[in-house]
Amino acid sequence: MQNRIYASQYILLLILVGLFYPLPTPGHAENVTMTSDADRFLKLMLGAEHRGMGGSFVASIAGAKAIGTNPAGIGVIDDNRFVIHMARFPRTVAMIAKPNISNDYEDYSRYDHHASGIETVNWVLPFGKFGTLGVAVSTEHEGAFRRVNHEGKALNNFPENNLATGIGYGLEFIEGTLIGIEAKWIRSKITDESGTEHFGRGYSYNVGLIQKIGETFQIGVVLRNLSNGLSFADSTIPNEINRDVIFGVAYKREIADFSLRIGLDFHPPFADGIRTNVGAEIWFRGRLGGRIGYLRDTDQRYLPVMPVTTTADASVEMEDRVWVMEGLCLGLGLRIGNFLINASHTPQFKPNVSDKERLHITQGTSVYTFSIGQNF
Repeated sequence: MQNRIYASQYILLLILVGLFYPLPTPGHAENVTMTSDADRFLKLMLGAEHRGMGGSFVASIAGAKAIGTNPAGIGVIDDNRFVIHMARFPRTVAMIAKPNISNDYEDYSRYDHHASGIETVNWVLPFGKFGTLGVAVSTEHEGAFRRVNHEGKALNNFPENNLATGIGYGLEFIEGTLIGIEAKWIRSKITDESGTEHFGRGYSYNVGLIQKIGETFQIGVVLRNLSNGLSFADSTIPNEINRDVIFGVAYKREIADFSLRIGLDFHPPFADGIRTNVGAEIWFRGRLGGRIGYLRDTDQRYLPVMPVTTTADASVEMEDRVWVMEGLCLGLGLRIGNFLINASHTPQFKPNVSDKERLHITQGTSVYTFSIGQNF
């Protein structure tokens, strides 16, 4: 009983820290601080297993998958100790239409985003009662691979990419209470409109907690991306990394040959509407699993937008707009021996529109993620 009291105090403390820690206030352009490209990268390291459950992970993440998400789950060592995540984001072309003088809607601007991908390799090494150590390497690349530039000079790289190497530690602090911390070194490369490459470097930290309640319930909270931002030589390059706090609850139960898991996460603040993830997973004899979920997330973005009717003097302008990811998520899991293979299908971020605007996505509506892990 005393342990439970202490655990509740730790949870309350972490929640209070999360509530009063400075957080971004999206949705108000005059107050928006433009974030770095690495900011979005750090929030997309979730694997196929939890993406298929609508992106819910805070209270149920475990083992190697917890690196980059909620480090408290690193301390759970009965899960796969080695995992690779691969996510593919297709080229997205979004058209925005407005009514003309005849009150007919016509396209007036266009977003055109390059295809991108994220690869993550996570490894955890348990030390028994002394906890579990985790390490990870994550990369993101955007745009077509370049072998040479316009001068014929060898490049052999992507125009924009991010790299993060991290180390984390998770421990069952007292019975039923898991805590964890993780640190990442980040290197980000972006290419401006003139073709000049800019490199920024920095650090970020995650702190998490998971509390077990009986045999079926778990609650969790994580503070993600605690950082002072990146360091670029050019001070005009966006370098901010937004802090993030997420709360979650999970329910697990075994029924005959079936294993059931349900997860629910909340991402305050809710300046642009509810940001939530909910999903369920069911496994048959631990060999074949299916997942379904629903999510809604928002992201304040400052991105180039082009007029639909291009002329010789047409120029790309920067526009500040809220982007929304909302919709149904699906996933499958297959266990073969010591290997666990997962795949998921989730919606893509789309620009939010006002009452007088209409949106038409002509290309790129879904995100596909694959994961493979091994127990040994």
